[in-house]
Amino acid sequence: MELTCEECGAEIPCDECEKCKKPAPKWAKFCPHCGNELVAKPVLKKKNARQLCSDESCIGIIGRDGLCTECGKRA
Repeated sequence: MELTCEECGAEIPCDECEKCKKPAPKWAKFCPHCGNELVAKPVLKKKNARQLCSDESCIGIIGRDGLCTECGKRA
């Protein structure tokens, strides 16, 4: 069961909400459809998953060299 990101089209891994039976992201604390409180389950990172820059105002990702591709900040 998965949702699709409206911005980039990526698939979002989901679990079924116990209350409304609709998909809810695995890391969600509440169901986006009915507001039911969920028990969040840890999401395993994919081996080649992107790591976002820790600077919340930056849109870069961390490259293989450990530096942000936009601002140059170290991870």
